[in-house]
Amino acid sequence: MRYLAHTRRLAAATPASRNRVVDFWRVAAILIVICGHWLAASVWVKADGGMAFRNSLEWIPGGTWVTWIFQVMPVFFFAGGYSNLRGLAAINAGSQARSDWVTRRARRLFAPVMPLLGLWVILILALRNMVPDGIRVGALTATMPIWFLAVYLSLTALAPWTYAWWRRMGPWTILILAAAAVSVDVARFALGVPGIGWVNFGFVWALVHQVGYWWAEQDDRGGLPRWAGWPLAAGAGAVLVAVTWSGLYPVAMVTIPGRGVANMTPPTFAIALLGLVQLGIIGGTRGAVQRLMARARAWHAIVSLGGISMTLFLWHLTAAVVVTGIGLFAFHGAVLRIVPGSGLWWAVRPAWFAVCVLVTLGLAAVFARFEWAVGEAPPPARAGLALGLVLLVCASAATALVGIATRDGSLDWRRWCIPAAALTGAALLGALPAPRRRRSRRGAPA
Repeated sequence: MRYLAHTRRLAAATPASRNRVVDFWRVAAILIVICGHWLAASVWVKADGGMAFRNSLEWIPGGTWVTWIFQVMPVFFFAGGYSNLRGLAAINAGSQARSDWVTRRARRLFAPVMPLLGLWVILILALRNMVPDGIRVGALTATMPIWFLAVYLSLTALAPWTYAWWRRMGPWTILILAAAAVSVDVARFALGVPGIGWVNFGFVWALVHQVGYWWAEQDDRGGLPRWAGWPLAAGAGAVLVAVTWSGLYPVAMVTIPGRGVANMTPPTFAIALLGLVQLGIIGGTRGAVQRLMARARAWHAIVSLGGISMTLFLWHLTAAVVVTGIGLFAFHGAVLRIVPGSGLWWAVRPAWFAVCVLVTLGLAAVFARFEWAVGEAPPPARAGLALGLVLLVCASAATALVGIATRDGSLDWRRWCIPAAALTGAALLGALPAPRRRRSRRGAPA
């Protein structure tokens, strides 16, 4: 209740100049990601007692096309580019050092991650001999969202240079990155160059991030042009349908087990096209969203959710793991014995979502303080800043790609390297949660 009272004051004090459309879509994207992950989770206890961990998209009719709805990561990178341009432009007009800006951004991004990693390390050590397979799957599932930090931290660290590049060349930077991404796809799919596709983690997401710069500059000039609305969504959508229908790119926008290559890991240029569709939808609905955000209650809801958005993003899969664990023991696991995809399975989905929401909110009540506990120490020296960022990026990528638990649900020396690197990097940057909670004065998403 105190938090809601606090955010209500912040919402009332929001300046008229703030672009509330960006905040709305950032929160909306997080909620879509959360719902998509909860929908995809299918745990089935078979008649023989064996457990099957499946992805609902494996059997949902047209599951590959459904991924076009739930793949909203481009929205995060649009919003990130928008916010980064605003911050870097303020730095250029003032006296704050760029290293200080990068350090503060890294602290705000990674401080909430440390409790998540710490808790799962403790759970692995405590439960590895009891439910080794379950703890491995649970740890890998719960920490999967950290992959986003690997890319976003990299773009944040490079933002002073990409912004300078944008100031020199403007939209040409988008075209250059698009050409680079397509070239990588040609080398990957047509020429069969091994491993080349991973380069597009840089090109594709940097492209989307640069489009965020363009969005911010268009706002300074009166808003997105009319063509960057429904015409852009329709045009980019038509191109995306053409390149997927023809087989040039896979249809799936997320990885689906057993469905072959997808556009996400590693990303392809199709993800950028999907991002342009989403940008067109944002532009086309801008007026309606602005009117909605002008309502006090609606804006207060966005401010309240935005203030804990990182916590919700990081902990919602842990909540799903907790609910699954409860389901294994409650009523002798009857709920999890329902065959995925059956009519009864769909009938209990609302109850599954409701319980996941309650557990997520409970976790947020405990761990949201770490999202606000941003340290105020001076930034480290340049070498310490660079090393800290490298360690955090590597730890985030390794957590998502290989997980922090081995196949037998334990921690070997290689897995220990991941939390050790995260802890060292966070210590170097001052990204460990501060002793006291510090609420953001703005409260709304940054």
